[in-house]
Amino acid sequence: MKIEKGELKLGRFLVPYRIYGEASKTIVCISGAKQTMAAWRSFVSHFVSDYSVVLFDLPGQGRSKIVSGEPGISFEEQIDVLHSVIQATNRNGSVNLAAASWGTIISAALAARNPELVDKMILGSFGAKPSKAVLDVIKKGQSLFDDDQTEEIAPLMIERFGQYIPDTHKKQIIEQFRGMSREQFLSFYEHCEFVEQANDIEEFIQLSDIKASTLIVSGEYDAILDQDNIADASTRIPDCEWKMIPGAGHFLHWERPDILHTYSEFLAR
Repeated sequence: MKIEKGELKLGRFLVPYRIYGEASKTIVCISGAKQTMAAWRSFVSHFVSDYSVVLFDLPGQGRSKIVSGEPGISFEEQIDVLHSVIQATNRNGSVNLAAASWGTIISAALAARNPELVDKMILGSFGAKPSKAVLDVIKKGQSLFDDDQTEEIAPLMIERFGQYIPDTHKKQIIEQFRGMSREQFLSFYEHCEFVEQANDIEEFIQLSDIKASTLIVSGEYDAILDQDNIADASTRIPDCEWKMIPGAGHFLHWERPDILHTYSEFLAR
């Protein structure tokens, strides 16, 4: 498998990326908050024979770097980064997007603002509105940060939202948070504050402007998201299908690898 590695200088950010495979059709993957490129390993293995799969680290996570300015990354900056990554890596006109958790919000915003750029879009664990459970965890996590007990944040998240993922992935999350700098924690803190204030996704995304064929996938036991709001949001996207996956939580293809076949079927239409 051919792997192209690079780094983009985008304003005040250095953004690393990888392109797996040589196919003309491209899938760009957008991670959830604090998830890195490593979250997509099984996805790459599944799709690389038919697509060029692009991975990158959003500013504030993984190997990306903030070279100037504040540790927080605004919503607009994240959209601009995704747009720039697509422009730098796309090999054939419009692209397919595959996003997880917070990455679904960035993807939906990009697809609404640049409808000609996106052909198909998979939104895994699409968060139209945060649940009461996640707001409670945000407050407890912020308290842990303020009390300099950051080593307790990852176990708290796993206990509340990651109970269905394999033990190996739980260990990866704990190790990842142990290795985070204070600047990365500050970035995560500011991200959580934004999530707290996001009462309705259409305050900052016009879902009706999305032209891409869209698949929303939710886990039956996902405690992070408000399922009623997901159902409502899916009706606001003109060409959209919503699937509920029995027995899955928030971390879809980590918990249920067979979900990748659902993604394949959608992209092959």
